[in-house]
Amino acid sequence: MSLKDKCAIVGVGMTKLAKKNPDKSTIGFALEGCKKAIEDSGLTKDDVDGLLFAHPSQQGERHGFSGRVADLLGITSNFNATVDCGGATPIVLVQMAAMAVNAGMCHTVVCCYGWQNNPIDVPPSLPPNFEFTLTYGEIAATPFLAQIAHRHMHDFGTTNKQLGMVAVACRKHACLNPNAQLYGKPITLDDYFNSRWISEPLRALDCCPWTDGGGAVVVTSAAKAKSLKHRPIYISGFGQAHGAPLMRPWRNPKVSDWQTWSRASDTAFKMAGVTRKDIDVAQLYDAFTIVFLVQLESSGFCKIGESGSFVEAGKAELSGELPCNTAGGLLSEGHTMGMGHIVESVRQLRGECGERQVKNAEIAFATGFGGVVNEYPPTFSCSALILRR
Repeated sequence: MSLKDKCAIVGVGMTKLAKKNPDKSTIGFALEGCKKAIEDSGLTKDDVDGLLFAHPSQQGERHGFSGRVADLLGITSNFNATVDCGGATPIVLVQMAAMAVNAGMCHTVVCCYGWQNNPIDVPPSLPPNFEFTLTYGEIAATPFLAQIAHRHMHDFGTTNKQLGMVAVACRKHACLNPNAQLYGKPITLDDYFNSRWISEPLRALDCCPWTDGGGAVVVTSAAKAKSLKHRPIYISGFGQAHGAPLMRPWRNPKVSDWQTWSRASDTAFKMAGVTRKDIDVAQLYDAFTIVFLVQLESSGFCKIGESGSFVEAGKAELSGELPCNTAGGLLSEGHTMGMGHIVESVRQLRGECGERQVKNAEIAFATGFGGVVNEYPPTFSCSALILRR
């Protein structure tokens, strides 16, 4: 049975985003995001019977995050889980909520996220198998993705200027979003080229900022959504895929062979019954500029190797043929593990985005990307979501 349009997002909420906000804990940010989303939906906490929480990786080995959030909200839940698929998680939460509602396990689910970058309980030990990558400088995602960027440049002629155009476009959009972490701080290509190297060819402005904050969305049945405060934003299609495509010994993988990315979006488009040309606005996971470019290609919005020229031509800007990351994305709105992409998609389809509003936006596409790219084996989790009004 297809789950197309069986459920809808009826409420969204985001906290203030900042590089450092010690006033709230991880759970504190999640609680605020939940409160805002429930209020936005016109419901009360007593109307909610499910809660899903994106696991905050810095917090180490902990159990029952989602249960604690639900209890602190005063929610009696029939469906509850803490989920970890890295940056793919927020979209995975929405998928799980839709499936749970359709399975009859619950009727209204809050999907939430919270992140505090300065926890007091950072685990003292290294991640599993880190000894196999640490000696080669693979200490984080940045060095790994720098290799992907090098390979993309080698295979397709992608340039630093084109990477910089992604950063500049996202910042331009963030300057139209008062809640963006980098609101009011425009950048130029000169600023991009003057930013310091992090792991060549990636500069500081190729990387998203550290962000303290939280957010949430409320998912319920399409039937219930019709009687609520806002026009329903239907969950038309979704997909996910997982694997370690760069570690298959029987072939020589290339950047262009990331089938994991494509499977998630292909599944979403098949479920929704729409084409890439039907998408009015896209929110592509952009923790790094190179990740944004690869997703343009793997999601099918341009041919393999042509994402650099796509961005350089201005096609991903608000005035372009595929407006992308209209709130500023992870690069400039702030790193909310992709929850901000879902919230912005809903707001665009509601027509609530003011200066950054995409005219007549009816269908939105969003992606998530996570995994342990700097540990062995480098596994990926990819998620995709199609929403319509």
